Order: sequence, then C-alpha cells, then structure tokens
Amino acid sequence: MKTRLFTGACLALAIAATATPTSRAAVSVIGGGLASDCYQAVEFRRVSPQKSLEICNMALSYESLSRRNRAATYVNRGILHMREARFDRALTDFERSLGLEPALLEAKVNLGAALYNLSRFEEALAALNEGVGAEDVNARATGFYNRGLTHERLGDLQSAYWDYRTALDTNPAFTDAARQLERFTVVERQG
Repeated sequence: MKTRLFTGACLALAIAATATPTSRAAVSVIGGGLASDCYQAVEFRRVSPQKSLEICNMALSYESLSRRNRAATYVNRGILHMREARFDRALTDFERSLGLEPALLEAKVNLGAALYNLSRFEEALAALNEGVGAEDVNARATGFYNRGLTHERLGDLQSAYWDYRTALDTNPAFTDAARQLERFTVVERQG
C-alpha cells in the first residue's frame, strides 16, 4: 500500500504564519452608479484606498440598491477594510453582506480571510469550507488558498498542500499558491 507523506520546509509553519489570506473576491454590481464605482475601485485600484472607501460609503448611504447590490457593496467595502488591516470592520461588512444574501459565497471567502486575520481559525475554516464553492474562478481559487493557510495554522499540512494545489489548478496564474507549494515535498513510500 502506498501512502503519501507531506513535509514542509523546516520553517513551513513560520512561513505560513507570515502569509496572510487574500481578499481578491470582489463582487460585481449590476448597473451603474456609485455601487458600480465602488466595485471598480476595489477591483482595479485606480483610486486611493481612502477615496475608494468614500465611494463605497456613499453608495451604501445614498443609493437605492437591490439586496444583491447592497450585499456586493458591503463585500467590496469589507475588502477595502481588509487591505488597510481593519479586520473587525471588514468582518462586520462581510457579516452584513451575508445577512442580506446568505448564498453569496464570495462573502464567505472574505469572511474566512477576516476571521483568519483575527486568529479565529476554526471559524475561518468553516466559512472557507463554504466559500470554496464560489462560481467565480478567482474567488474559488482564493478560497482554496486561504483555506490552505488556515489548515496550516491548524497543523494539517496534508490538507493545506491539497488546498494550495487546488487553488493553483483552479487559477494557474495564482503565484501565491505556487509559492506555498514550493515549500512542500511529497514523498511516496510503501507500506
């Protein structure tokens, strides 16, 4: 019987501890207006983080948005908070989004990232287990990558390896996942 043995570099857990989950799962908004501008500010980073936040705040305060667009705008504003290391605020926005649209899996991916950064690893894992089912390829790949980081923090190197592998298979251009995989050696042994 063959078994696979997964080993990381000596500093695998230390390196993983310095890696942070990404918030790449911006959610598009249907139609124009400030909510669409908020999405574009998050996705394309053409304006400063402060200006992006102002746009998202105005969209949430002044525009009449559908439930889905309001939920998407909360996700997008939460991503801005994540980028500025305001993890509690990001968490609040992702939770608000899910309160409006519980099936918005991009919000679950980002919720998992916020929980990870708040050292709430078990909760992060639960959110990411759902988030990896996102239809959007980038969101799904990010979910697997973030779940890999979470598995590593929880000491499950084998699951971490497979999540990084799946993230890279899902999005072959995902260099963060490729870097994580470089740290692993897979050894097959008999017995």
